[in-house]
Amino acid sequence: MNKVARPGQGGFLLPETMVAMSIFSAISLALIMGFVSLERNFAATTDYATNHTDAVRISDYLALDLRRALSVQTATNDTTITMPPYYDAAGTPQTPRLDGEGGVYYGTSGSVVSVRYYLFDGTIYRRLDSGTPVPIAENVKDFNFSVTDLGKVVTTRITFNPIFLSGGASQPAIDGTAVYNTTLLRNTRTDTGGGVY
Repeated sequence: MNKVARPGQGGFLLPETMVAMSIFSAISLALIMGFVSLERNFAATTDYATNHTDAVRISDYLALDLRRALSVQTATNDTTITMPPYYDAAGTPQTPRLDGEGGVYYGTSGSVVSVRYYLFDGTIYRRLDSGTPVPIAENVKDFNFSVTDLGKVVTTRITFNPIFLSGGASQPAIDGTAVYNTTLLRNTRTDTGGGVY
């Protein structure tokens, strides 16, 4: 029995199939590259936002604590700030009192609290007295404090690790991730030998 070919019945020829597969492959490749690019862009934006938030947070904490400071003991990646106890253990503001010699104290006369900032495993922690350390900023390479102007001005420099490295980061790229903060120590006195209350 012989089959009779009917018009309209037929399949794709090999050249047609090859052209269709080439077009499909090109479109698929373009879509995959677009998705990968969008994912990388999203990750970069998220990392930038996280680092920017950390930089703002650490800058705010340092500025607040340094404006209250009586003294600052600096070391590489470790700094202790001594300040009056403006708040009691419950977090209630303490009433300031005069000491009779032109000074003001909070709580009991001569009492101070210490705030320690230190770098451990790429994270800067803030610890109030012997309390639990609180992470303030992540992905940090180092931080430095320098005290100038007879102990009245503190300049901080915090360097974050670059996120994207292609063949290694250059020194200008690393310097570009640094955050600077300059604060006047308002509680220092110039009329006493110790320089502070």
